[in-house]
Amino acid sequence: MATAEVEVPIPTVMDLSSKLEPLQVDTADIYNLETTKKPTSSSFVCEWMPTSLRLPSSTTKSSPEEDCYLCLPVHISEESYFKQNETKEEFKDDGYCVSTAAQLRLIALNNYLANAAPLAASRQRLLFGDNVLPHQRRSKYQRQESYQHQIHVQQQSVSSHKLITSTNSGRVINVLQGEIAHCTAKQADVLVSDDATTCHIVALRSRCHRGGQVVEINDGIMASMTHVDGPGYDACLSDAVMQHFEHHSRRLLVVKNARMEEANANEPEECKENYTDIECHGVIELSVHIMGGFNDIEGSSIAITDNVLSVLAKLAEELDVKAKVTNNDNRPKMSMILETCAVSGANDDGTACPIGRGLALNVATGDIFLAEVEDRIQSFSIAPFQSSQGIGLVAIDGDIQLLFNGDNSTSVEGPDALLRSVRLWATAFFPCGEDHKLNIIHRSNEEYLVVDPFFFRSHAYAKELLNLSDAELLQFTSTSPAVEKANFARKVRKALAYMNGMNSTRVFVRDGAYHPIKYRRNPLVLNGWVRVE
Repeated sequence: MATAEVEVPIPTVMDLSSKLEPLQVDTADIYNLETTKKPTSSSFVCEWMPTSLRLPSSTTKSSPEEDCYLCLPVHISEESYFKQNETKEEFKDDGYCVSTAAQLRLIALNNYLANAAPLAASRQRLLFGDNVLPHQRRSKYQRQESYQHQIHVQQQSVSSHKLITSTNSGRVINVLQGEIAHCTAKQADVLVSDDATTCHIVALRSRCHRGGQVVEINDGIMASMTHVDGPGYDACLSDAVMQHFEHHSRRLLVVKNARMEEANANEPEECKENYTDIECHGVIELSVHIMGGFNDIEGSSIAITDNVLSVLAKLAEELDVKAKVTNNDNRPKMSMILETCAVSGANDDGTACPIGRGLALNVATGDIFLAEVEDRIQSFSIAPFQSSQGIGLVAIDGDIQLLFNGDNSTSVEGPDALLRSVRLWATAFFPCGEDHKLNIIHRSNEEYLVVDPFFFRSHAYAKELLNLSDAELLQFTSTSPAVEKANFARKVRKALAYMNGMNSTRVFVRDGAYHPIKYRRNPLVLNGWVRVE
């Protein structure tokens, strides 16, 4: 069945109104969707479910103080499926198709996210700045021929991205694909992740409010960033959100204990209890920013989008229910806000190419911006397996070369970026039953950047890949070869050559057991790291 021929309009106010009755909200004010097409009797109309995940306030709303919430499409029932397509004979002949209905649901989600007014302003600021309109940016690309467009992608796709170097952005933590990092404003100035095509970068930032005031105590701001490469990271994303909840709960407990110690010993006991209760109650405001994906032909991007949003919506619902059940509990409540959602079709330049590929978060201010991590072409940190002379193996243009490497690592990419990138290939070549697990490289309660042990060694297929040309290697190793940056093949070669020239025993084993590799910041060198033995 040719699903591409099925018209899928974005949801209108009438489509959503019946589904939002339990929340008792005005859908005309909340969603304000700019429908460009009127639904026809043969159009597919999804069923929509409201969530507890808040959206930014829309400037078009009559009452700016009202909250608006994300809606997600649900699988359409067989009855609704045939009712909406009663004039299409091919649907009657083929019958109800679960996979087709699922694909149409994703198309509806893609259209909704690209047109929902509450998300438009933040997406505009992130992708185009305040003065450039999306259609102005797209028209430049639409004039490109196919080959010229590919060259443009490789050379200028990151022209609007800020180049993050080791000296221009303060203390940086670079998050690679499959990793996650947590930090406070005392530990890092910027969290950044790069090289996302179908992948999604998720940034979280939280503060705790009490009585309208921010609780400014030690480590009062927490931030997280991760780079997910597919659906299925539900548990890891849930854990990331709960890390923020626990972090601020501990900080509020510090406030409570401090206030109790300061209380006058002669003050009546009931007064002290009331006073400390006020200090413990608070609301954790968690801002969520998501960027990545484009309108890829395989639909990989929108599948990731659907999964990430579903997980976050479920978490928001659980936290909302928990807040109502434990209304008198001294623990804080958490409110999640989807501040930015530039994903899939909303991150496409109009030619099936992503606009945003890298995302950075200023931990202290909460500002986000497109970013590109500086790529060190001539040198790479490979400290874990260096010999006593500091010699390591690295691949350059397909050849194995020996490079000197000292004990310290000074790069915005962070220590052992090459080793960390090998984990992706090791997981593919040597499955260990831990798929869809994000590797935590930094925690908010520790001062170390950590590379946890993983198994790897030489692999015959990796050797075959290294014998391919760059063009062939690109086709075999990327989910989106047409839109990768020019350095993609070189990075893959380095990682595969490292894996074939080394093994996990030599890297991680010490005193007969596997141990993580830990680094702490070098206080004398910005973005310098020193290995902790």
